[in-house]
Amino acid sequence: MRHDRSLLVTGLSLLVASAMACQSGMPAAEGTTAGSSGAMPPSAGPAVQAATMEQAGEYLTIVASCNDCHTQGWSEAKGKVAPADRFAGLNVGFRGEWGTVYGKNLRTVVQRQSEDHWVQVLTTADSGDGKPPMPWWNTALMSDRDLRAMYRYIKSLGPNPKGVPRNLKPGAEPTGPYVWVTPRTGS
Repeated sequence: MRHDRSLLVTGLSLLVASAMACQSGMPAAEGTTAGSSGAMPPSAGPAVQAATMEQAGEYLTIVASCNDCHTQGWSEAKGKVAPADRFAGLNVGFRGEWGTVYGKNLRTVVQRQSEDHWVQVLTTADSGDGKPPMPWWNTALMSDRDLRAMYRYIKSLGPNPKGVPRNLKPGAEPTGPYVWVTPRTGS
C-alpha cells in the first residue's frame, strides 16, 4: 500500500506540474500559437554558478526534478539515492493515449549521445521517439550552459547497464506498475 500511495503522489505531482505549466500564461514561441507544441528558444538568462560544471549539473537535475522520472526510488527515498543508482531509468510507466512510456536510463543515453544532441532534445522535444510526457517546455527555458552541465554531470556518473521496460503502443497492457495520465483539453 505504501508503494501504491507513493506512485499516486508521484503521478499526481506530475499532473499538477503539467497543468501549472500549461496554465502559466507564458507567451507562445514565435511561429506557434498558445498551447501548441512548438519549441521555445533556450533562455539567454544567467546560468547556475558552481565550482564545476558537474556540480552545477547535479544541482540542476535535482531542482528540475529529473530524478523523479529517471531514478528508481527517488521519491520514496526523499532524494536520498546514492549517485551510483541515479538516472538508471524507471520501471514505473506513464500510460496515456500515446501508450505506456518509461523514464529512460539517461546514463546509457549520454554514453551514445553527443552534448549538442542532448541540448537539442531538451529544447525541442525531438528525441526521435516522439513520446511524452517529458516536460521539454521547461528545459527549453534553461541556458545552453545549464543543459550542458546536466549532461556532463550524468555522464560523470559513468555507464549503468540497467534496463528499463520497453515503451508500449496504445492498447498494449503493461505487466508492471504504471501511472495513468489522462491529458485534459478545452477551456
